[in-house]
Amino acid sequence: MSGLAPLLLGTSLIVLAGCGQSAARRHPPAVAPPIVRASAPPTPSHLHSVVARIDVTSDKIVAEGKLHIAAGAPSDEEVRKEIEQARKAGIVLPSGESAASFEAGAKYTASAQIETPVTSWNPRSKPIASWIVPVLEWAAAHGWDGTVTSGYRTYYEQAQLNAAGAFSAPAGLSNHETTAYPGGAVDVTRPSQLIEVLRGYKGPEKLIGGVLGPADPEHFSATGD
Repeated sequence: MSGLAPLLLGTSLIVLAGCGQSAARRHPPAVAPPIVRASAPPTPSHLHSVVARIDVTSDKIVAEGKLHIAAGAPSDEEVRKEIEQARKAGIVLPSGESAASFEAGAKYTASAQIETPVTSWNPRSKPIASWIVPVLEWAAAHGWDGTVTSGYRTYYEQAQLNAAGAFSAPAGLSNHETTAYPGGAVDVTRPSQLIEVLRGYKGPEKLIGGVLGPADPEHFSATGD
């Protein structure tokens, strides 16, 4: 064969040389191999979603087994009750639903009805109804050497005690959840000693213990219950 016999292969031209002639080749540009992307592993069914709280509107979804409920998550009703209790106790709650509103708003400060005295008889820094503080200060100065183990509690903290099976009033009904006299309560160590010391207290607001007997000997309030 004389001359060049061109062959068209797609868009590339290959020229075949005749006998004794050089060949000119124009090769197609290199083509990168296709990218293979690995698919994400399937998500376990129990991780599809996590719910922070639950109420009656989500009962059906829960019954279908599609949700994982966080342990101890309060219902909407429990949250509303705790907010109501906090406001009754004088707790100033921040308004709004953004982080900025929390930073700019009130800092969860309590009213003058709650104090957290820094003293040897309150080593755990428990918040206490303000009217109880001077009574315990007097008692400590007159022979009581016990300490406070519990003071003001939120609705949710009271509910946690109920759930744990501890002897306690139902959440929403405890003197520990209130602060205005005759509400308010503390639990203390050396309760028998405190009862004896308080016999000499002449203040207008009385702190009474021992009413609940062996069931709850450390409990003190204006009424003893």
